[in-house]
Amino acid sequence: MAENAFRLNLSAQAIAVTDSATNLIEQKERLESAIKDADSSLSIDLAKAFLESIFKTIISDREKSPTFGNQLSPLFKQVKDHLSFSEDRHIADNLSNLAGQIVNTTIQLRNKYGTASHGDDGYYQSPLRMVDVEFIVSAVDGLAAFLYTKHRETLEPETHHRILYDDYPEFNDWLDGQYDGYSLQLSEKSTIKYSASEMIFTQDLLLYREMLIQYTSTEEDDDE
Repeated sequence: MAENAFRLNLSAQAIAVTDSATNLIEQKERLESAIKDADSSLSIDLAKAFLESIFKTIISDREKSPTFGNQLSPLFKQVKDHLSFSEDRHIADNLSNLAGQIVNTTIQLRNKYGTASHGDDGYYQSPLRMVDVEFIVSAVDGLAAFLYTKHRETLEPETHHRILYDDYPEFNDWLDGQYDGYSLQLSEKSTIKYSASEMIFTQDLLLYREMLIQYTSTEEDDDE
């Protein structure tokens, strides 16, 4: 991309903490590429798809057996059921209303002007201009970053159903300080080393989760 190309900078910062979420990162990059190519119809399609991926990622992290429909609005409602937008009720209500407007506007524009929504005749030219697209995608970028940041900030082991090893580095360090790791000698010059935390996570995720919950509870008690 050119240095002055449109980028979803807020979303990039928010999802950087989960660099293993490659599909989410690819969705963001596809959207940026469509805007670079000045494809307004594809851009609005991908803006909706990017929001959908953000929503599904949040839900999958927080629900043991998530179910997804084909509509964006119900997914957004599921996300709101899991997240508190603010401790202040008035602020939360206003942020929720603003977020809902961004979601609904994206849906409406995508349904009417997106390439995947319907076919048009060979001489059709979309009235949706790139300045319009960049405006709505900027709003989508802000919303995606806001929701994903709130999600990551409020994850607790008790409600975190898709735990990744890199999510809890302090706990992993604690485990490694409590238990010995394991070394596998393959040859005179080749040795594979496994930390205790890696072995527990890989071999018994349920035990890892239970120990994580106990560790978190103990840390909270010590802070009081």
